[in-house]
Amino acid sequence: MKIISALLCLLSLSISASECNISPNVISAYYQLSTQAANSKRITKPVQQLFELHRNNNTVLQRNVSAGINDIWLLNGNRLSLNRAFEKYQHTIEYQPNELRHQPQWQDAFQLVMTPELSQMQLVEQNKAGCLLEQHFVLKDKHREYQLTWLPKLQLVKFFQVKDAELTRRWQLTKFQPNAEKTVSLLKQYRNYQSTDYADIGDNEGIPFLATMINQGFSMPVHNRPALVDKPHQH
Repeated sequence: MKIISALLCLLSLSISASECNISPNVISAYYQLSTQAANSKRITKPVQQLFELHRNNNTVLQRNVSAGINDIWLLNGNRLSLNRAFEKYQHTIEYQPNELRHQPQWQDAFQLVMTPELSQMQLVEQNKAGCLLEQHFVLKDKHREYQLTWLPKLQLVKFFQVKDAELTRRWQLTKFQPNAEKTVSLLKQYRNYQSTDYADIGDNEGIPFLATMINQGFSMPVHNRPALVDKPHQH
């Protein structure tokens, strides 16, 4: 009986270690991006940028904090629309699905950090448990090397590095919050901005912000984040 009880206890501990009560669909994640140019003669100083990812079920907010540009992706059925909020001008541009340069998949919005598909990478180690379960992947091709630490329970990148002969780019997760409190607060703030439909930009040249956008050759956006040299696949 004691042996059976001990086995049941171990089984219970094993199950609890693998469980995670945090939903990856309702979470906020905070990242630091470090970009460093390769130079054989001297060490160049990395350029730091701050990004945030806020998920609230069918709404995902991607924030380029350093640039003050915020992408609000809205899933309706299987189609995505986009509201891009500019903090400096307190103005939002609204894009319907047919006004985007291409219609992205939901995973394009769901993941802030663009990486190769996990199936293309080699799993070299797995450690920790529960919500903090980590999977470590590597990939090397002719031109660059990739290192990825993936949190499968949270569907988040913890660390990602891509390195080639000219550039090293590192994404580091600094913290996460398992709720929508921050997301709701930010979305409320952006709803108070002046808003213009993309199709109506040309009719509103009297607004200084829109006039500037037109003069700069304002075009349909894709993503508000640095991309890899080779367009990656999503998870």
